[in-house]
Amino acid sequence: MRTRRVPSIHPCMIPQSRVKSDRLVLTLSKSRGKSMSPAVRAMFHVSRASAAGLLLCAAGAASALDTAEEIRACSNANFPESTSLQLIELKSLDRAGSERVMDARLHWKRHDDGHVRLMIRILGPQDLKGSAYLVIENKPRDSVYLYAPALGRPRRIVGGGGKGIWGTDFSYEDIRLLQMSSTATPAERLPDSEVAGRATYVISQAPDADRESVYVKTVSYVDKETCVSLQTEYYEVEDQPRKRLLVDPATVKQVGGKWTAHDLEITDLSEDTRSWIQVKDISVDENISARFFNTVQFYKN
Repeated sequence: MRTRRVPSIHPCMIPQSRVKSDRLVLTLSKSRGKSMSPAVRAMFHVSRASAAGLLLCAAGAASALDTAEEIRACSNANFPESTSLQLIELKSLDRAGSERVMDARLHWKRHDDGHVRLMIRILGPQDLKGSAYLVIENKPRDSVYLYAPALGRPRRIVGGGGKGIWGTDFSYEDIRLLQMSSTATPAERLPDSEVAGRATYVISQAPDADRESVYVKTVSYVDKETCVSLQTEYYEVEDQPRKRLLVDPATVKQVGGKWTAHDLEITDLSEDTRSWIQVKDISVDENISARFFNTVQFYKN
């Protein structure tokens, strides 16, 4: 009797909508007194909470991945399902050794169309308190709004995606790339490497063809256990990175079943300056008011 080969699908490649289903159907062989063939399988239902095999990427049990698309999907699975609220510390250090520290709150929300909105509001120091950025994911360019108390009203920012925000080395595009899942094409898998003693996959990816970007490509070193990028290089020209982002592996922790970096350092290799983001507190998939992402109300307390 000829047996039919059952194709396998890597968990990272299962669409998000399929993972959400509480009646996701897998095949399982179960036979009474007979040896099983792969074609003879009973059906069983896996609840979202117990689908460990499907959540390998988010849970960090990332078995060997073969393609750049699988690696990218595994990394993207670490984003929250719907919302995130973070208390962060922004710190910058210039060439002269002068340091500036800011406290901020970051609101993040994925809308029904899959697009993300994020808003960052400065809590201190006093001279910047109340300043806010709102980024609305769009193509070919995001909609970006800035509010500064001295202006008295928000204004839309056109261009300047590579300019650092509030004097840091993090541009709004750097923040977007950190906070919005990548679907960039093409993507290329490079030879595996190590970062801080941890084995990593390496992928190179260009921006979406229909999206404006200050970078021609990024190269990400993705931890094989957690699928968190431990090092990312940002290229403005093909052969020389402009910035390098490093994540301390010791600060990668699970929040709501998702692996999350809590300590990030970015270096502007051209200017020889550095900045940091430290996540002090984070909650995911809780209700966040729509007004935080409204272009008229986002900056209001």
